Amino acid sequence: IIPMNPPIPKNEFERVLNLSDYNIDYSNFQDKFKDLAKLAASVAGTPISLVNLIDSYTQWTITNYGIDLDQMPREESVCQYLVASEDSSLEVQDLSLDERFKDRFYVTGDEQLRYYYGIPLKSDGYNIGALCVMDRQKRALSPEKEELLRIIADEIVNRLKAYKAIESLRTTVKEVQATQNKVVHDIRGPLGGIIGLTEIISEQGKENRIEDILELINLIHKSGKSILNLADEILSAEKKNAAVVKGHE
Repeated sequence: IIPMNPPIPKNEFERVLNLSDYNIDYSNFQDKFKDLAKLAASVAGTPISLVNLIDSYTQWTITNYGIDLDQMPREESVCQYLVASEDSSLEVQDLSLDERFKDRFYVTGDEQLRYYYGIPLKSDGYNIGALCVMDRQKRALSPEKEELLRIIADEIVNRLKAYKAIESLRTTVKEVQATQNKVVHDIRGPLGGIIGLTEIISEQGKENRIEDILELINLIHKSGKSILNLADEILSAEKKNAAVVKGHE
């Protein structure tokens, strides 16, 4: 008896967390993987291929080839069974004869899909999605074609990781720019005060009383000390960040 309840991986929480770390805008990847989706269909000899990522509730088709599909509820997808499995692939010869899928819209509707073959997209050991090829008629894939599809699936994950690294770098650059702007803002005030006080002393010249000069010098000292404290904070933060980075090496 085939269970009809949606399959949930044992590591579901960690799996979804790993996927969320990519911080992907699912609607913005159509062109980034179009070449690989087309290649997968060509290798398999099928008219359709999809690159799917699956979160807690939705299967997001970030790239489609041969079919207009962007998303569907996770519990209606075929790939959910592959993501929840430890198998290296999932093949369904005839979707219309499988109790899990025979009533799905992609089987009974206009598409009349029958064949499915999928390979998991593995990120750090977690199945975050699948590369799948589909057909409207039964077929079988040779071991050579299956191996080529695995290579394509690995390349998809490599591109996702590259995207993640680039986005992380962009975030770091933005943080550095924000820190620089804050430092400039924090230093501008004390420096402006020092310049203003020294101008007062210079303009008044011999007319300055010793008491007034001492008071102005005291204010200059306070402004200079605030700049020195800010420099110490920056250096301490840099040492702390360096220690954190070294600890992760």
